[in-house]
Amino acid sequence: MTPTLVLVDAGMVAGFRRSSLSLGQLHQALVHLARQHPEAQVAVVADPSLKWDLAPADQPLFEGDIIAQAIVCAPAGALDGTIGFLERAAASATNAGQRVVAFTDRALPGVSLGRLRNEGGKWVWDLEDVRTIEADAAATAAAQPRRRTRSRR
Repeated sequence: MTPTLVLVDAGMVAGFRRSSLSLGQLHQALVHLARQHPEAQVAVVADPSLKWDLAPADQPLFEGDIIAQAIVCAPAGALDGTIGFLERAAASATNAGQRVVAFTDRALPGVSLGRLRNEGGKWVWDLEDVRTIEADAAATAAAQPRRRTRSRR
């Protein structure tokens, strides 16, 4: 059986269907992930700026998670930011023979995306119903912002 690496975007889970980020929500969701998929390796990756988006009471707890290595922050100045860091982590795990499933709100080319939902307070991490996003020129071009131009008449 191929080992599975679950890459979790901490900011996405902490802000899932909320107006403000919650470290408690992230922790609760991760507990449910560990119970549902005890065989999976889990890597929780955060943008370094996440700390400042959290409530002041959560900021020392976030630092504690970093010290305990429960959350890894993408290095400041990482090529292509946190998403690039996630892509490189996924590529490294794939090269090591692992199956990678990511939970993020951004497409990672060639990486399977899992489905996360909350059903009455229970977080459901669906590793099997995954979609793989393939990068192609049309998708890349569609993601680029367009400049508005005046029409000439």
